Amino acid sequence: MKNIRTLVVDDEPAARSRILRLLNADPEIRVVAECRNGQEALTTIQQEPVDLLYLDVQMPQLSGFDVVRKFGPGQSPFVVFVTAHDQYATKAFDVHAVDYLLKPYDDERFYTSLARAKDFIEMRENKRLTGRLMDLVQDHLNTRREYTQVIVIKEKGREYRVPVKDILFIRAEGNYLILQTKPRHYLLRMTMNMVETDLDPAVFVRVHRSYMVNMAHVRNSRYSGNNEFLFTMSNGQHVLSGRSYKEHIAKLLSRPTTDQ
Repeated sequence: MKNIRTLVVDDEPAARSRILRLLNADPEIRVVAECRNGQEALTTIQQEPVDLLYLDVQMPQLSGFDVVRKFGPGQSPFVVFVTAHDQYATKAFDVHAVDYLLKPYDDERFYTSLARAKDFIEMRENKRLTGRLMDLVQDHLNTRREYTQVIVIKEKGREYRVPVKDILFIRAEGNYLILQTKPRHYLLRMTMNMVETDLDPAVFVRVHRSYMVNMAHVRNSRYSGNNEFLFTMSNGQHVLSGRSYKEHIAKLLSRPTTDQ
């Protein structure tokens, strides 16, 4: 359930009372306070930010428009102006008010206005959520940049730059590694333990003392019995896991680990 923090500002007690009665009938609304003038409203909002503001236009000390102008960029709550004077309607929408309730209004008109305000609040919250999700994705991408993205291979006087995303699997051969891509394989003088620390563990998974597979190139995997898994790669080649890696792989693939 939503918890829309709402403030009612009107210098007429009867007007405030009616708005409060209508708002309190909605379980998604939490009225944080009622204020008699614009200065009280600003003081209240400094103490507790609000999402929605029901605001009279003509009030002592500060008008409703004076209140809105006090908010900095991105700080303003959504505003519904409530007034008996229709001459301010155009000005209200110039300051991006959600709605302009002209007194006297009936309950249906009030709740239509409230529904409109809720839509605006939901859109803003969705935008904030999207922003947070994008921040998380960016954090992950920034982390991934710390891992090696290209491996440089020197072979017979030539230099090859092999993007790690193109490597299907890596196989250890003594003090060398064979980097298998779809077109061909490359020979790299390095140990498996050394290269493992340079590659993203969310992508390259050690499945055997002598094998590491790129999960983006795994087309099929199945438990073959005898504590072993068989991986079919995107080029049709197969990689058989080591028995000691059974629990790690089973957890990764969410597969049963009992022999069948």
